[in-house]
Amino acid sequence: MVTKEEVENVVKGIIDEKYLKSLEVDDKGNVTVTLAKDTPDVDNALIKLHSEIGKLEGVGLITINREHEVREEGGVEITKEAVLEKLKEVIDPEIGIDVVNLGLIYELRINPDNTVYVKMTMTTPGCPLTMWILRAVEDKVLEIPGVKDAEIELTFDPPWSPDMVSEEYKKRLGLM
Repeated sequence: MVTKEEVENVVKGIIDEKYLKSLEVDDKGNVTVTLAKDTPDVDNALIKLHSEIGKLEGVGLITINREHEVREEGGVEITKEAVLEKLKEVIDPEIGIDVVNLGLIYELRINPDNTVYVKMTMTTPGCPLTMWILRAVEDKVLEIPGVKDAEIELTFDPPWSPDMVSEEYKKRLGLM
């Protein structure tokens, strides 16, 4: 089983300790790291952290979060439609299609406490932009007025296929 100290050593080898806000390792080896919102070169840090922590023996699920400011905006109703519209701003740079029309969003839930849960996938498990896309999805959700937090879960079950692309984009791409 991986220890908190082992994970801490890896994290401190990648980022300055002042940017590490919290680190947790549960009894199943699941690791949760929270970085400061002003962590420099955060995209590169996320990729390195995920890769290096994943090399440790006994690691389960790896979750890397960033601090964010919670905007209290009372009376704002968050809708699935609004979240999906915002997520259309996240374009897969390799394909040029947004994550919604690409069919990467499997589940979207708005909880009573105004936190948003998104279950999504990538076009391939080896996608080199996974961390960047996950972060972009989280950032876009957090831009929505009234959203207190975002939980983004990555899954590969079921695996993505071109059949998941929206009808509109299938026509545009000549897949129909």
